[in-house]
Amino acid sequence: MDKALPRLLAAAALAVAVPPVQAVFTIVTDNDPLNYSLTLRVGTAGATVDTVAFSITGANVGLTPAPVTGTPSIGISVAPTRPMLGTAISRPVTLVVDSSTALACQSGGCGSATIPFSKISWVATGNDTAASGDIQSGRFTASASQTIASYNANASFCTGILCPALGWTFQSRQLTGTVLQFTYDNDVVYPGGNYKGTVRFTASMV
Repeated sequence: MDKALPRLLAAAALAVAVPPVQAVFTIVTDNDPLNYSLTLRVGTAGATVDTVAFSITGANVGLTPAPVTGTPSIGISVAPTRPMLGTAISRPVTLVVDSSTALACQSGGCGSATIPFSKISWVATGNDTAASGDIQSGRFTASASQTIASYNANASFCTGILCPALGWTFQSRQLTGTVLQFTYDNDVVYPGGNYKGTVRFTASMV
């Protein structure tokens, strides 16, 4: 039965650079008569891409380098919705990031230099346990398909007290309130300048 259900995908992006911020809010639904949907939010409310900035100045440039924390922190939520059913249907949800394209020099004399996203890690707060499938602290792997969260949307509860009587939709188990604080390793001296890159988040429900 699971294999007959369409796969839902929601994608959003996060830029990492030196300027400031805004976000992505994506909702996708399928044409299935059961009307499943999947919502992915990365960053603040809005229609543009959030930018996390790392400022590396003074002795931190090369004399006594130390990790640099980026700003702002980024909130992430993945919310699947499924209809009320008399039988349980497994709907695995996965959140994947693509950090395969390195941060590239934009200006400032760094030429064709690039910085791999594997130099950036994050600390997750407001999250649940690893066993629950929520995002944990980690780092980008500079790969195109790094899974950072995976759980079953089948664990559900009704959003209203009259749901069964009215046939309202069930709100599935979801990943909300997780905040990522990013840090740049700053353990390699790259040519000075402004670098920018984009990480893409894709949520899927099968």
